[in-house]
Amino acid sequence: MNKFLVVDFETTGNKPKDGDQIIQIGAVLIEQGEIVSQLSTLVNPGIPIPPFIQQLTKINDAMVQDAPPIDEAIAKMLPLLDGAAFVAHNVHFDLGFLQAALSDAGYLPFTGPILDTVELSRLLLPGQTGYKLSELSSDLDVEHEAPHQADSDAQATADIFLTLIEKLNALPLLVIQRLIDLTKNFSSNISLLIESIEQQRLLRPQLGDDDEQLEMFRQIALQRKDEAGHAVIDVEAIPAFPTFVSELYEQMAEHMTDFELRPAQREMMQQIYDAFSDGRHLLVEAGTGTGKSLAYLTPALYWAAQESDEKVVISTHTIQLQEQLYAKDLPLLAKLLDFPFTAAIFKGRNNYLCLRKFEMSLSDSFDNYDVQLSKGQILTWLTETQTGDVEEINLPSGGQLYWRQVQSDANSCLHNQCPWFSRCFYYSARRKAAEADVVITNHSLLFTDLQAEQRILPPYRYAIIDEAHQFEEVASNHLGLSFNSLQMDALLNELTVDRGSGLLDRITQECVSLPIWKEIGSEVETSLQMTVELKEYAKDLFNQLYNWGRRAGKESPEQGRLVKRYQPGEWRGRKQVTQSITYAQDWIRLLKTSLEKVYVGLFDDVEAAKQQLKSLAVDLAGQIKELEKWNEALQRLLIEPEEGHVYWMELDTRSTRRGVFLRMTPIEIAPQLREQFFKQKESVALTSATLSVNQSFDYTMKRLGLETEAVESIHHGSPFDFEKQTMLCVPNDIPALTRNEESAFIKELTRSLGDLAQVTAGRMMVLFTSYQMLRQVYEPLKQQLSGAGFTVLGHGIDSNSRTKLTKQFIETPNCILLGASSFWEGVDIPGEALSCLAIVRLPFWPPNHPVVEARNEQIKARNGNPFMELSVPQAVIRFKQGFGRLVRTQRDKGIVIVYDKRIVESRYGRFFIRSLPQTPLVNRPMNELLPMIEQWFDEQ
Repeated sequence: MNKFLVVDFETTGNKPKDGDQIIQIGAVLIEQGEIVSQLSTLVNPGIPIPPFIQQLTKINDAMVQDAPPIDEAIAKMLPLLDGAAFVAHNVHFDLGFLQAALSDAGYLPFTGPILDTVELSRLLLPGQTGYKLSELSSDLDVEHEAPHQADSDAQATADIFLTLIEKLNALPLLVIQRLIDLTKNFSSNISLLIESIEQQRLLRPQLGDDDEQLEMFRQIALQRKDEAGHAVIDVEAIPAFPTFVSELYEQMAEHMTDFELRPAQREMMQQIYDAFSDGRHLLVEAGTGTGKSLAYLTPALYWAAQESDEKVVISTHTIQLQEQLYAKDLPLLAKLLDFPFTAAIFKGRNNYLCLRKFEMSLSDSFDNYDVQLSKGQILTWLTETQTGDVEEINLPSGGQLYWRQVQSDANSCLHNQCPWFSRCFYYSARRKAAEADVVITNHSLLFTDLQAEQRILPPYRYAIIDEAHQFEEVASNHLGLSFNSLQMDALLNELTVDRGSGLLDRITQECVSLPIWKEIGSEVETSLQMTVELKEYAKDLFNQLYNWGRRAGKESPEQGRLVKRYQPGEWRGRKQVTQSITYAQDWIRLLKTSLEKVYVGLFDDVEAAKQQLKSLAVDLAGQIKELEKWNEALQRLLIEPEEGHVYWMELDTRSTRRGVFLRMTPIEIAPQLREQFFKQKESVALTSATLSVNQSFDYTMKRLGLETEAVESIHHGSPFDFEKQTMLCVPNDIPALTRNEESAFIKELTRSLGDLAQVTAGRMMVLFTSYQMLRQVYEPLKQQLSGAGFTVLGHGIDSNSRTKLTKQFIETPNCILLGASSFWEGVDIPGEALSCLAIVRLPFWPPNHPVVEARNEQIKARNGNPFMELSVPQAVIRFKQGFGRLVRTQRDKGIVIVYDKRIVESRYGRFFIRSLPQTPLVNRPMNELLPMIEQWFDEQ
């Protein structure tokens, strides 16, 4: 296969069978790896071009009036297509129009090979964040000057295709041969392309296998291990910390083009160093723009270098910040500092690929499309990755389930008995963390380590907690317990799926021809039958819980789920629920006993066990431990209440799977944090842009269990000029949001947002506290703005991915993004893409949420005021996070509009306003605010 015609059609719509027509053809002919010919022509479709298509393609009816009809245009393309593979980006779209055009012109249909560059890109570029033509062009430095013009799109697709062929040619022959089998059922003929590459390589075996960065290990190609050793530091040569910081700033001024002197950053460096030196804890609120990442990395590295037997652990809440520290900030400091240092990033075990499990899975033959694609992606990725971290790879949706099968986990680990131990990604990350001066981790792993009695992270006495406003919530989740119906389904599916691809099925395939089968065959069959039975009993249990919870549950606007608080053991008197719990637990125990017999039987044949069966036996042992774990979880969550804990269930009523999520958490987490974490560490520095409420740290210290006398608290304001860069607007004529006025509020909110979008040219993010309200606004707002050139994106409607929605928002002109939940923090959109932030409601937690209820009850029991002690401070901190989405740099400008009049009319509203930077506040009717906002933008 050496002739390819890369094609792009612009069309009047996406349904050729319904009469949509081609309006432009772009084609690029590739032979022997070179572009040899091109074709570009407009086409008269014979029907009007819809306005949306005209706007998208910049092609109008007048432009195609004198263009050739499709039969003439397609006749020009046919000689190029003769003997060629048909290549396109989303090939089935273009193929459908090609076949319709050929049929209308009286030609036979195209029967040659087809190649989809989306599918090929997913296989060969598994680390891409997106596979749109524009995204690939940008990331691969391919020129693409006129998107949605057929000639430009075809040229860009051809350049990308040639890059992919080059990438394919560079892969080791063994990888290419494995990919042939994995791609046979792909939606385009990629396996034929790879077979042709294989034939060329067999004729010239020296090509592609001389990459010194790769090695073959057990017939899988891997990146060679990075064996960077620990740096030796001359401690005597390191100056005193103030001198060290002065020298660092001189280096920064010399080498950083965007260097800005930030006094607060320098002060924060000294304050963290002093806290470490004095052995005390520190709270630092650092406003946006302080540069807090460098402010804490610098003293952390200095301390670890000066105290050679100490390391500093830095913990973040988000993976995004974790990656930024490791991939951006630490490399910058490595260039600027006068001494060498080592840093490691360490994540939860399930983030890492288990090579033993992956190797075993390659022999499975019952794979669906997503699993085959995932295996191919991982084979390609293994030639590139040093970490085996799932965050590096963009698996398809079905690949997320496959990852559970091949991820590293403690229960099924062979440790140093594993043939892959020397190449194990998890133990490699763990070794690097043990040798590093600074370890970057996350709050979740920090608390997992606490629960594991500090057996995961290397020993440390000094820590820096960034995004510390999330520390309590993560602690609460990890020091509690959760279990859900989807986890039970996944666990049982790992044992068997339709008697085909589960662990018990693999044991059957491996053992059925061995002598050992006489000993274990009947027990394996018993386990298979019990697994199927348990699936039914588990389904019945969760159906019973679902039906019970749905009758009395209350909707959580934050999550869009029904929520029901309960007390374990309160099922007495509800015979069906009680029976379902008993049956499920009994069958878990029976299945566990049966699996244990299979496990013991697998080792009867010692020689066999040492070979192919040992891995299966260890995986089976892992499943047995999981069953034990979940049986204990059901006992704790449904039968035996623990004092000081709150219990609730969440019901996913919108999904066809009817998920049931059982949860418990300590009502008060502060005592455990104080005793298990803060008292065990010499010094912990906690930082965030949002730690204070009404200029006081009392709330945060109390919630975290920090003793006032043992901690210092410091506030560094933002260096940005908020009085000039932003304006806070509160319309005073918006209806109050009450049950009776909810429809009026939503109607007025929608109208106001539409009017505001006209003034701000979109560039607007709207933050909701309720998914339900977001959905109620979404369609009416789209209708209001239809035909005006605006795009409305809805969180949970257009996509559940915050990353995808944010990227689309930045790239789309005149865009309005409706976000809930996770959009209140961690979204960074600098520049003009975001110029208006709308906050629909003050972000109070729902008062009927079980955790809020339980904590309120506890405060009331000691004669406190739950609203002022808990609800208001929580809402203020979240409000500050939301407000912080707008101004991210000194050049950012925009307005914040709050549609909740309580911020100016209630007695507690002042706490929200006082917690913000000094910002002009305007409280007027909406018809007065709109011209003021327009004038404000004109003056900027």
